[in-house]
Amino acid sequence: MADRIFWEMEQGGALWEFFPWEINPLYFNDTIAGLIGWFSKQEALDKWYMWRDEQIKVDIPEWSDVIKTSELWDYQWYDANGNWRINPEILKQVIVDEKWDYYRIVKPEYDFLVKHSLPLPETHWMDRIKLNFWM
Repeated sequence: MADRIFWEMEQGGALWEFFPWEINPLYFNDTIAGLIGWFSKQEALDKWYMWRDEQIKVDIPEWSDVIKTSELWDYQWYDANGNWRINPEILKQVIVDEKWDYYRIVKPEYDFLVKHSLPLPETHWMDRIKLNFWM
């Protein structure tokens, strides 16, 4: 039954359409389609998609330890055997990049970085996602 539904949607062109604006709860420029840049702001508004102009502001609690990306090297090094190490204390830190975007390293990301001997990222996670679309 699923194959038939997909076939009919593909024949009618509905398979490649965006969701109707009436049921879309997200701002267009916060979606993958917005990241890729399929529509300009005016084109999206003409199609009745929501658009967010203001930047998302993150409130960082006063008690948070905030470090700059230039200080990340204090949390990573090669040990005496030449193995890459990352201090698990980084999981408690809030990192601010050069564009003043705040982010954290979460445990699954930390485990991945350690397993593959990778350095701590110096850019916000959303900027890293955007890089993949413009390569």
